This record gives sequence, structure tokens and C-alpha cells, in this order.
Amino acid sequence: MGVVIRQSIKASISNYFGMVLGFGSLFLLFPLFFEPDELGAIRLLLETGAVISSFALLGTNYSINRFFPYFRSEEKRHNGFFFLAFGAPFTGFLIMFLGLVLLRSELLGLFSRDAERLNGLYPYLILLVFFVLYQQVSESSLANHGRIAVPNFFREVVVRAVQIVAGYCFFMDWIGFEATIASIVLGYGAAVAGNMFYLNKLTNVSFRPDFGFLKQNPALKNDMLRFTGFLFAGGLTGLIVNKLDFLMLSSMKSLSDTAIYSIGFYLAMTIDIPKRTLLQISAPIMSGHMKENRLSEASELYKKTTLNQVLAGTILFYLIWINIDNFYSIMPRGDFYASGKWVVFILGIGRLLDALGSAAGTVLVNSKYYHWAFVNFLVSSVVAIIGNYLLIPRFGLTGAALATLLTIAVNQIAIVAIVYIKTGLHPFEKSKIRLLILFLMMLIPSFLGAWLKNPFLDGLAKTLLLGGLFMFLCFQLHISKDMNALLSTQWQKLQLKFRNRA
Repeated sequence: MGVVIRQSIKASISNYFGMVLGFGSLFLLFPLFFEPDELGAIRLLLETGAVISSFALLGTNYSINRFFPYFRSEEKRHNGFFFLAFGAPFTGFLIMFLGLVLLRSELLGLFSRDAERLNGLYPYLILLVFFVLYQQVSESSLANHGRIAVPNFFREVVVRAVQIVAGYCFFMDWIGFEATIASIVLGYGAAVAGNMFYLNKLTNVSFRPDFGFLKQNPALKNDMLRFTGFLFAGGLTGLIVNKLDFLMLSSMKSLSDTAIYSIGFYLAMTIDIPKRTLLQISAPIMSGHMKENRLSEASELYKKTTLNQVLAGTILFYLIWINIDNFYSIMPRGDFYASGKWVVFILGIGRLLDALGSAAGTVLVNSKYYHWAFVNFLVSSVVAIIGNYLLIPRFGLTGAALATLLTIAVNQIAIVAIVYIKTGLHPFEKSKIRLLILFLMMLIPSFLGAWLKNPFLDGLAKTLLLGGLFMFLCFQLHISKDMNALLSTQWQKLQLKFRNRA
């Protein structure tokens, strides 16, 4: 697990740099560059693209992690694996393309208030779906080779840098709104090109099919079809949890509401950065453990991955929440966007719950019980649709966040329970209880209001005192042995460095 932690932290460098860019763009620059309805249209376009591309994937991203070890062979060009990995999503894209073309009027009708503006962006949505689709496929392929830092750099840094440049050009009136959208979409295309170039340097990427290999391994072929079919549906659970609120809020309210919600949503989603990097590294390792039925190793990886995800996510959430009023104070049009403050809190709690159970999903999809993900999908879908339908009209932005929190809670309880019943594995241990108690205690001073009038000084004081105290107590209580060992090692290296200089 120490290797996983080190690789995850190394990969997180680009993620956190991207987080700074994302925070600066969505919280400081975009509210200045765009009107609320324009920002809402951009966010709706990006979230819709993510939804449709996930359908087009046809579960391939899960199949890549599970089945690549069976095909792996540099000499035999991986037995045609890349033809399957990249060809199946293209079939999915063609299906989605036909659906988008044939149902254009019906889909735009869902957003009747803003249909005219969205109509002009429709062609860019189709191109975005294609790029996001192959960005995910290429990232999964690179993760199987133990490389996540480079694709993370393209996703978190390059794409966001392109968005900032495009927004600035629009603000300076050098390009129009549609040209801005086109530039943002092409940023995703640049990420795909970068990933493919890097993948081709790492291994022999061949799109030539090898049907003979599948004929020689009929059991493998049948298992792939069953697995991909079930996971295509089951994998949509996370999609519905994370995106349905955006779509239903945009449909039932306005693009301005979407803009407010998107900023609160982004702040909450920064909590997911440690989780994403840890899962990228641990998923292929978990796949190997489950394939060889090494349940003791799988259990240890499951618990440690979950613990480190929750710990890192809790620290991030705490730092965000103690500074939430300062964030809205310094952002352009902060008074307008501050109505999304409690969206951050509710969704932040939701992301912590998701971190607690996310590794269970990795265990499930790499076990022989993967078809149970479909059951979880059905239950979560019903909860998400009903929750958003009932809560958004009554509570607006907060209602969308509450519906998402409810869906995440049901989803994670279900998937953790399924994994425990079927495999005997669970993520619970005493250190998580200590972390929960500490977090609840440290929340109390976060509700005491501003300490200083200047938001920058207030944020600095709270971060150093409250944030520093929280992290110090986590270290003293030995919440995570891996984190403690890593920090101790880095501290010793720093001390040694200063001694040598002296």
C-alpha cells in the first residue's frame, strides 16, 4: 500500500495544480468573464457531455481494467485488445450520435426556457461526447500500465488552462460565445491526442483485430460480454448520482441556477481528487487480487484505500468549509453566487460518504458477483429521480444537493452491504470512528463566523490554526499508518537536508 500512496501522491501534483486552476477559473475568473446564464450553459454542456459519453462507453472502462491482463502480450500486439477497447466505445458513440440527431427537438424541449441558446451549442455537444469518451478510454489504458500522472496532467491542467484562455479571449471580446465553446471542446481533444501519444510510447498500440485469440478462448469472450453488459448498466450509478442533479435542475429551473449550483458542486468535488488518484492506482492491483482469489490482500487494500481516501477527503472538506464565506467574499458577484453555500456543505458530506464506499465498487466489479452492480444501479436510479423530482421544486438548489446526498447514501450502503454479504470484505475499522469524532468536534468552531474583517487574512488565520490543528490531531491519533509513515519519512529527509547544509 505504501507504493500506492507514493504513486498517488506523485500523480496528485498535477491534480492539485489543476485544482488551483479550476478554483481560479470557476470561482474567480468565470464569474467575471461570463454572465450567469452563459456560465450555466457552459457547465450544462460539459455535464451533459459527460453523461452521454458514459452511455457510449458501454462499460468498456471497467472491462479494460479487468481483462487486459488476459490479453497482455507485447510480442502479439496484446492479442487485439486495443481493437476491442477502442472499437466498442465507437459503436456506442454512433448509437449516441444517431440519438442526438434524431431526438434533437425533444432533448432541447426539456430546457424550454433556454432552448434557443442551447440550440446553437448542440453541434459542439456531439464533438465533446467523442472527445470525453476517448479521454476516458485512453486514461483507463494508461492506468493499466501504471501511468496516471500524465493523463491526469492533461485532464486537470491542460483542459482547464484551455478553458481559462478561451474565457479570457471571450471577456476581451476577441472571440464570440460559440467560438469560446469550440475552444473549450478542442481542449478535450488535445487531452485525447496527448494520452494516445503517450500510450503509444509505452506499449505496442495496435488496432488490428485478433478474432483468432477470442475463438481460442470462448470462455473469456463470454465472460467479457456478460461483464461489460452488466457493468454498462451498473456503472451508470455513479453517473446518475453525480450528474442527474445538474440536468434536472437545469430543466426545472434556469441556467443561472445551474451556474450557482456548479460552483458549489465544483468546490465539493475537489474532495474527490485524492479518491480518484488512489482508485486509479489501486484498481488494477485489486483486479489482480480478486482474479487470484487473494481475499486477505484484497481486504487489506480495500480498508487502507478507503481509509486514506476518507482521511484526505475529510481534511480537504474541512479546509474548504472553514473558508467558505471568504471564498464567496472575494469572488466576482459573490453575493449572487453565495446562495450555493449550503450546496457545498451537503455535497461535501456526500463526497465523504462516496469515499467511504467507492473502493467497494472496485471490489465488486472485479469479483464474480459483479452483476449485483446492476441491482444497485436500479435502486440508486429510482432514489435519484424521485429525490430530485420532489426536492428541487420545493427547495431549489439545496433540494438538488439533498437529493444527491440521499442517493449517495443509499448507493454506498447498498454496495458496501453487497460486497460484505458476498465476499465478507468490509471497510470499517476503529481509526475511521476516531476520524469521525474528531471531524464532528472540529466542525464546531467553523460555525462561529469570521475572525477578521479581511477575507484573505481571515482565511489564512483559520487555515493555519484550525486546519493545522486538525491535521496535527490526525497525525497524533494515528488515523492512517501510511500517512503517518509518509509524513515522518518526509520530515526526516527535510531535517537531514538542513543538517547537511549547516
